[in-house]
Amino acid sequence: MVSASPIDVLRADFPLTFPIPTPLNSSDVIAVRDAQREEDLLRNPFSFRSWWIAIQAANDSFNSRIKTSKEEPGPSVLGPLAHPLARTALKRLTYLYESALAHFPGSFKLWKAYLQMRVNYVLGSKVVKKRAGGKKKFPDMKVGLEEEREDLEEWTGGLDPIVGWEEWKALVATLERALMWLPKVRSNNVSREFLR
Repeated sequence: MVSASPIDVLRADFPLTFPIPTPLNSSDVIAVRDAQREEDLLRNPFSFRSWWIAIQAANDSFNSRIKTSKEEPGPSVLGPLAHPLARTALKRLTYLYESALAHFPGSFKLWKAYLQMRVNYVLGSKVVKKRAGGKKKFPDMKVGLEEEREDLEEWTGGLDPIVGWEEWKALVATLERALMWLPKVRSNNVSREFLR
């Protein structure tokens, strides 16, 4: 009998967010303690504030539970998704964001927060470069292009692209959906902000 390779064992959990997790296709999307929140959202689905508070509360809850958990994280190639609670958090937050976007598809605030959440789970922590001094107000075109090459964003500790290939593809598909909705709502500056 042929045994599965270690990479195949790690890939078995992915993709976590495709198809979009719902209570029908994923049993761990809604917990018993979330029933009250779900009832409130069903009673008032067009209240942006209710959705936003529910998403932020779920995110804060998962962050605190992951920090205090005694479970050992998995292999480092899973990056931020190495902890089992982080994989559950990604599924539940994706469900909440997608449900909110069904009611508010043109919300820049919602799309931006959703994409940042997905990027943090897939790409890892963003490297913040410290700079000394200020920038010129209007640099020459050549100088501006050279500075832009130096300012490319970098991340560390992300999900391995071979193990989590499906999750990477789902992140790109979500970005493409955001770009389809947002140009209808805002000017091209919004598109540039997401592409940056």
